[in-house]
Amino acid sequence: MNNLSWPATILLGIMLGLVAVAAERTADEERRGSIADGATAAPSEPGATGDADDGRSGGDAGDEGAEGGDGGSGGETSPDTGGASVDYAVTLTFDDGPHPVYTPQVLDLLEQHDATAVFCVVGQRVREHPEVLRQVVDAGHALCNHTDTHDDELADRDRDKIERQIAEADEAIEAALGGEADVPYFRQPNTAVQPEVEPVLDDLGLRPLDWTVDPRDWSRPGTTSIVQDVLGQIRPGAVILLHDGGGDRSQTVAALEQILAGLDAAGYRTVLPGDS
Repeated sequence: MNNLSWPATILLGIMLGLVAVAAERTADEERRGSIADGATAAPSEPGATGDADDGRSGGDAGDEGAEGGDGGSGGETSPDTGGASVDYAVTLTFDDGPHPVYTPQVLDLLEQHDATAVFCVVGQRVREHPEVLRQVVDAGHALCNHTDTHDDELADRDRDKIERQIAEADEAIEAALGGEADVPYFRQPNTAVQPEVEPVLDDLGLRPLDWTVDPRDWSRPGTTSIVQDVLGQIRPGAVILLHDGGGDRSQTVAALEQILAGLDAAGYRTVLPGDS
C-alpha cells in the first residue's frame, strides 16, 4: 500500500463500506459450522426458514443494465443463497481518456494492486494520445467505446449520427493500435444507455456498460468524498464509475490508491464485465 497514512475520515468511510461485508462473512461461517454440526433452527426462531436476503447476490438491483461479474465460481458459498457461490468481485471502469498525465498514473496503481479495469475512451482523445491508449492495452485492460466527441445528447440524434459517433471512435482506436481492435463495450456519455441507443448497439454487437457506483469524481468533490462514496457502496458485482480524463483527475488518482487498498483489505478482486 506504499505506507499510506489515511486521515480518520477516510478510515471511517472504509470501515462503513466494509464492515457489513465482514459481518456477513462471519455470519455465513457460523451458519456453515452449525449446518456441519447438524444443528437446526426451531421453526419459531427468526430466520429459521433461511430466506433472509443478505444483499450479496449481485450489484444494486436498481441499476438495470449494468454489466458486472456474473458471480460464478471462485466465491464463497452461503446457506442464504441456497448454497450458491457468492463472488466477491467488482468491476472498475474509467471514462473520458486517454489522458497523458492521469491515465498512466491510474495504470501504475492498477498494476501495483494486480487489478484490471475497463477504459471507456473518447475518439478525439485517442487521436490526440494514441501512445497512451497503447499503454492501456499493453497492460491487459479492456476498452469501451465512449463515442467520438463525448456527445452528451446522443439519444437525441438520428440513427446515422449515433452510428457515426460509434464508428469514428472505433476507427480512432484501430488507428492507434495499428489494426483491428477488440472493443466489446459501449458506454453512453453522461447517462446510462438510453432506449434510443440500444437498438444500434444490438445491431453492432456492442454490450452496454452502465454502472452501480458513481462517486461523481468528475466534479472534484475531494479525495475523501470519493473514497467514502465508493467503499460505502461496494457490494459483490458492483460496477464502479471513475474518470481518468476530461479534466483535472488528481483527486481521482489519490482516491484510487486508497480504494484499491480498501478492496484488497476486504478480499475483493477486480474482474471484467461478465467474467467470474
